[in-house]
Amino acid sequence: MNTLSIKIGIPEYIAIICSKSIRPETKSASRRSEVELRHHKDGLEIEIKSDDLHALRASLNTYVRWIVMCFDLISEKNNT
Repeated sequence: MNTLSIKIGIPEYIAIICSKSIRPETKSASRRSEVELRHHKDGLEIEIKSDDLHALRASLNTYVRWIVMCFDLISEKNNT
């Protein structure tokens, strides 16, 4: 089993919104990967457990894209 944990430093209020928006996707994740998404005062933390490195990389890419999209949408709305 391969495991990857990353922390993304973003403001807490954005981390909360992104976490709530993306969390439902963790329940319907691939059969090859298991993803946990947590928010805290310093940002977001993603933990991915996967049977193989290809699935781990695919999951990482997907979640990072979703977080970037969420961050961009919130920033655009708030003009920050």
